[in-house]
Amino acid sequence: MNNKHLGRIILFGTCVLACLLILQVYWFRKAFDVAEKQFDHSVQVALKRVADSVARNPEVRKLSSNFYFVVTGSQLDSELLNDQLQKEFLIRSLNLDYELGVYNAHDDTLVYGNYISATRPTPAQEETAHEASTDEKNFAVYFPKKNSFVAAQLDIWIFSTLALLLMMGFFAYAIYTLLRERKFAALKNDFINNMTHEFKTPVTNVRIAGEILKKKIPEPDNLQVYVDILLKENETLRRKIDQVLLGASADYMRKPALEVVQVHQLIRECVEAFQLKVQERNGSLVVELHAERNTAILADRELLMQAINNLIDNAEKYSRQRPNILVRTSDCPEGIAIHIIDEGIGIDRSMRTKVFEKFFRVRTGDVHDVKGFGLGLSFVKSVVRSHRGQVNLFSELHKGTAVQIILPAL
Repeated sequence: MNNKHLGRIILFGTCVLACLLILQVYWFRKAFDVAEKQFDHSVQVALKRVADSVARNPEVRKLSSNFYFVVTGSQLDSELLNDQLQKEFLIRSLNLDYELGVYNAHDDTLVYGNYISATRPTPAQEETAHEASTDEKNFAVYFPKKNSFVAAQLDIWIFSTLALLLMMGFFAYAIYTLLRERKFAALKNDFINNMTHEFKTPVTNVRIAGEILKKKIPEPDNLQVYVDILLKENETLRRKIDQVLLGASADYMRKPALEVVQVHQLIRECVEAFQLKVQERNGSLVVELHAERNTAILADRELLMQAINNLIDNAEKYSRQRPNILVRTSDCPEGIAIHIIDEGIGIDRSMRTKVFEKFFRVRTGDVHDVKGFGLGLSFVKSVVRSHRGQVNLFSELHKGTAVQIILPAL
């Protein structure tokens, strides 16, 4: 996953979660407003019923969100008023603490004040200040914990908000972990690249020394056999190092250096490099270049050649005895199609979608006899995608495999 693609994922995920949070806050506020209005309505109805029982034409005023003033202009019994208020509040499930104050009507002097707990105390525990007077009085009710009470009615909204915040926390942690692992992967690939490049120098020197030694030894000498083994194993080691380099570059592939490439000429060069190897196994490597319209494309010549070489190399390696390989081109609506077809061991249906994964190797059948790192097809897929093309695989177990590369026209 390149930096640009990862950045888009992080940006998209952040925007989605931010929008969800904004919507959650908006609807939570809406729900709180509805609950607050319902609370206000219930309180005013309760106060109006109490006031109607002690006065004619009383007036209920809301002075703030949690403070209500009731104009009665009548005589009030504070203890009776307490009982009536608690009764009306409990009927409407307003089970919360409140403060009651009784005032003289002519100068608003507080003549009675009491904090009423939501849990009604017994008469012996209740602190009362019985006030009966001929003066006209009003009363007020204040709810100190009104916001907490209203919020408690929104438990499902609180739960969903906490769940969303928890999800955002997990998303942030996942992004942090991904970026950290990506950093470690980059360090690992840098180490692999440096290590394999360091290996290539002695491997090249061994090959040169072996070729010189082979020329120095007389033809009938038995030492020729050991020199041939040395050169053969050295070439095997070189190919393995190249495979590791290709696998490391598949994750951080450079942007293709596009140029006009003649596909048929490129395929002939690739096939020529494998002809001798296939002939040594008494096999055949046939080329059928049927494409006519789109033989010239914009491509990175080096990357595309490495991809085709990997496919031909797989076709040769995974053939049981004599490798019979067909490399064919054809015109298609998207551009040009390149087919590499073999008669090898094939791939089971359940494994076909996994063979393009990095380091994946089929673990059944005769595939155990072929050594490798599981990097070839992963690299091919990365190269083709970087050229805006596609790779298709058709295979049947014990009957062979066909890989199709479709590249866009010039």
